[in-house]
Amino acid sequence: WDPKHGPCCTVEDFRIDLQGLPRSEWNKSAALVFAAEYMRCRQGRQGENRTLEDVSKAWLTHVMALRLRYKHKQQDELDEKERKARNRRRQRKHELYNHRLQTALEYPDIKDRAVAIVESLGQDGMSSDESDHEGHRGEATYHILDKDWRSKQVTAWLRMLDSLHLRLRYNGKWQATAGAWPHFRTTSLHDSKGAPVKGLPVDFYSRNWYGAQNTFAREQLQAKEQSNTLAIPAEHAK
Repeated sequence: WDPKHGPCCTVEDFRIDLQGLPRSEWNKSAALVFAAEYMRCRQGRQGENRTLEDVSKAWLTHVMALRLRYKHKQQDELDEKERKARNRRRQRKHELYNHRLQTALEYPDIKDRAVAIVESLGQDGMSSDESDHEGHRGEATYHILDKDWRSKQVTAWLRMLDSLHLRLRYNGKWQATAGAWPHFRTTSLHDSKGAPVKGLPVDFYSRNWYGAQNTFAREQLQAKEQSNTLAIPAEHAK
């Protein structure tokens, strides 16, 4: 819009700028349009002594209040969207934990070690993910946010349990069992920002990550003695 060509809008097509500053050139022009129409409608009324400038200033003050309400509404909607996305991610982690624990219980040869690993990690030790279209319908791809503090051996156990869970769903055949199909998860270039689970055996933590922690951080981590339970049985090794 170029002020040289006249007002920014008309009474019939009245518009204000809620994105820019309250006293932007557009809003000052719109204030004059409003003030002129206000004065025309109030002309000749008893006790009406406000000038065009008075009305224009009052309108700009009103715009400031409208803009503030608009910004708050936008932020509230953004906060609500993020809250729902966090809840969905938390729910997926909960489901992932349960699937892995139930799968571990189905295989007697690895049950004791697998259950111990999953229960030690807890839900917070499961990898979180990000959906490529969070909250939309259709088939989503979930990008795994790996935990840089978790050892590769622990991650290998969890991936093995995921594969065994899928095998259980097929019942060893090409016919899938009832229930929701597992989410399609793929690796991401990003790491999870979640805090590490405390009190795990020291070999549950990435050697490089653990070695980079200072004395205070290690004391806070409260790592236990090495578990020596992370070797995957040959029959289940990929």
